Amino acid sequence: MIRIAYVINYIVKNGPSSVVLNLIDNLNRLEYDIALITLFEGNNAKVVSALRNNGVTVYECGTLSRMKCLLGQSKEFSDVVEKGNFDILHTHGIIPDILSSRLNTTAKCITTLHNNMYEDYLDTYGYIKSHIFIKWHLSALRKLDKCVCCSKSVYDVMRRQLSNVSFVRNGIEPAQANSIVTRDEINVPEDARVFLYAGVLNARKNIVWLIDNFVQYHESNEYLLVLGNGGKEAECKSKVDDHVRMLGFQTDPIAYMNISDVYVSASKSEGFSISVLEALSCGLELFLSNIPSHEEVVSMGRTIPVGELFDEKNIGGAFDNIRSIQSNKDKIIEFQRENLSACKMAELYNSEYQKIERIQ
Repeated sequence: MIRIAYVINYIVKNGPSSVVLNLIDNLNRLEYDIALITLFEGNNAKVVSALRNNGVTVYECGTLSRMKCLLGQSKEFSDVVEKGNFDILHTHGIIPDILSSRLNTTAKCITTLHNNMYEDYLDTYGYIKSHIFIKWHLSALRKLDKCVCCSKSVYDVMRRQLSNVSFVRNGIEPAQANSIVTRDEINVPEDARVFLYAGVLNARKNIVWLIDNFVQYHESNEYLLVLGNGGKEAECKSKVDDHVRMLGFQTDPIAYMNISDVYVSASKSEGFSISVLEALSCGLELFLSNIPSHEEVVSMGRTIPVGELFDEKNIGGAFDNIRSIQSNKDKIIEFQRENLSACKMAELYNSEYQKIERIQ
């Protein structure tokens, strides 16, 4: 039995947390004794309760702060690791990675890189701070036993800096809604072609540009649903016309995917978007900016057309292309389940765990 602990800032239901939860749900419990270590406040209490009911030991560190962790003051975390006597620590995020790299432990240390740090840190922290964080993070990663990127596109960047690196694409369980939403409720015609965006409304997601261009190029039967909130929300609202629905943050985005036809994202940077995978799981076509991770997922649909990429300089022509695609909803769902499922992801991580367990 391999004792494995997942380490994350806090556990919720989306982003890196969804990868952790899907791994926990799909690993063979006859082979793995699973624990979760969260470092900071912010846990979803229902998620924690469900994990404990499912036999997962959850350690919630209560005294740590981000600054203390970056400065090496992490005794509570070190004590938890020593007490747990783990064989493998699987970290997610810069602070868990840094803490893991500083431990004096016999446990093998593996991390998942959820984004392209060169793009993500620049957007999050600005030019000067991003260079500091990149230096700190790379130094930590080089001390770990294995770094696993969430996509081949992230791997192609990180392999220039790291020798201990591979990739396993994110995967998800079949997306299921917890509620029912109708088009009538949001004043969208039943025969309309509905585009949907779900995510944060910020500069990196390029959402203002997306709305601006949708308003310019949409046809009379095309509508855009925007789910989410963020710093660009007011600017987004100033750009809309009567074919755009600003619906705010929604706890059940899958319900809105179920009444949509096309998932759209103009993001400037992604690791391997969970929202894109959820859209595929609902059978939606993809209409995505031509960044590497978007190109990766669209190119995987070699025999099944799953969507269209667009360049900012030719968005009008791309709209014409997405209108001409003859997609099959059931085939798109089948494509996701065969290629980008949580089960497949867990199988590949199991192989990574077995490899590092053999490292002397």
